[in-house]
Amino acid sequence: MISRHMLAALCALQASAVIVDHTFVDGVAGYPQDLMNAIGTQRWFFAHASVGGNMRSGLDALRGSNTGRYQWVTSSVTYDSGAQRAANPPSPTLAGRVYCCNRGNPGWSAKLTIFSNSLAVSGWHIPAADAVMDKMCYIDQAASAANYIAQMTALEALYPVTRLVYITMPLTTDSSSDNGLRNAYNRAVRQHCAAHDKLLFDLADIEAHDTNGVAQTFVSGGVTNQMLWSAYTTDGGHLNALGQQRAALGWYAVGAQIAIPEPAAAGAVAVAGAVLVARRARADR
Repeated sequence: MISRHMLAALCALQASAVIVDHTFVDGVAGYPQDLMNAIGTQRWFFAHASVGGNMRSGLDALRGSNTGRYQWVTSSVTYDSGAQRAANPPSPTLAGRVYCCNRGNPGWSAKLTIFSNSLAVSGWHIPAADAVMDKMCYIDQAASAANYIAQMTALEALYPVTRLVYITMPLTTDSSSDNGLRNAYNRAVRQHCAAHDKLLFDLADIEAHDTNGVAQTFVSGGVTNQMLWSAYTTDGGHLNALGQQRAALGWYAVGAQIAIPEPAAAGAVAVAGAVLVARRARADR
């Protein structure tokens, strides 16, 4: 039986900002099966390039390890470079599918156009997709966070029942000025999401903490920045099997935030309470 207080808590979860960072990753293993089942019904559209491909591989590996718990199946969506959009959704799209459009790296501004066209022209929004996400790559260090935020805000107004999920830019292992630019972009996105009650997949924060939660940082111009943990990569930017797993678990944690406001059973409510407690603990730090 869901109490009135828990219902209020669930509404608060839906209405407040949630930044899914490294502190969420290890908790996924403890999610009750009914919550994993709810996550497993979601339909995602994901526009990406190579690191996004790493994330997809992580989802596939999780599913291979336990298909009953990690139920998402990834499917490829053709990219039409001439029209600058993903191909139209199949009819119907299937529950538990992550539809991945590898549109490569045509430049950060073009990536925004492609994502917008994929929703507005191709139709990648409800009823075809429940949640959508557009990921920049680490080579997009010059990207404008303001432009990304403005586009997401406009799309939210056009598709109010589709969940637009924000995501931070992935990092590299070095302490270069380019990595500093990535951090500046990510800070701006985090600040917007925190101030405007958005759901953020903080991929960069997951990349920047080892499996014990130790931050990987460098200081530039008096500012502490994050960097990719070297054990998550073999080339300084793309994710290896361990990095892919951590990113994929983080993605499931994002899925839980979408599923929790409409739980099918008491187990999901228990997780909602745990999420609230964890969030309050982080806020008190």
